[in-house]
Amino acid sequence: MADELTILRLVAIKGRVPTELVAGSLGVDEERAQALLDDLVEWELVKQTSMGYRVTAAGRARCTEFVAAESKATDQSVVSAVYETFCRHNQILKEIIKDWQARDPEPNDHSDADYDRQVLDRLIALHEQVLPLLDDVSAAAPRLNHYRTRLVKAAEAVAAGDVSFVSKPIVDSYHTVWFELHEDLIGLSGLTRQAEAEAGRGA
Repeated sequence: MADELTILRLVAIKGRVPTELVAGSLGVDEERAQALLDDLVEWELVKQTSMGYRVTAAGRARCTEFVAAESKATDQSVVSAVYETFCRHNQILKEIIKDWQARDPEPNDHSDADYDRQVLDRLIALHEQVLPLLDDVSAAAPRLNHYRTRLVKAAEAVAAGDVSFVSKPIVDSYHTVWFELHEDLIGLSGLTRQAEAEAGRGA
């Protein structure tokens, strides 16, 4: 799915994003993504900067309205079950990312191939466990189907040896996409990032 509201939400979550990343994230060609972004600029919901597009105050307000309406229209008993399962997986992913980035107390310099392989194997194993959840997410809110596609692509890239797709923030890495999914599930659940962080369920 790629419409104005889906792109607006993506830009809002990412902060600043170029056209090609919008296109890649949502699985559309750049011409289509650019046309939708141009509409959002015309409506003063996003603004183009030297680092990509970002939402305006009006765009953020529109996102808030959209997410609230989406949450109200969604079966919250289903969303709650999906989110609770997500949070359990999230705890495991946080440990995996921590172990990928650091070997206590030092940063991981990735000189130990065996150690890195063990961490990557854990990530791929978690991904296999997460696939049914991603199907449930798509069923609960079809707009979020792009997260399944993006996480599968990231996992495939990691399995093929491109470790930038573990947690690199400037690409659609597994951790980056997972964080964005978390943000959307929080909104769909009618919760806030601050409240979830205080409850120990931050990203």
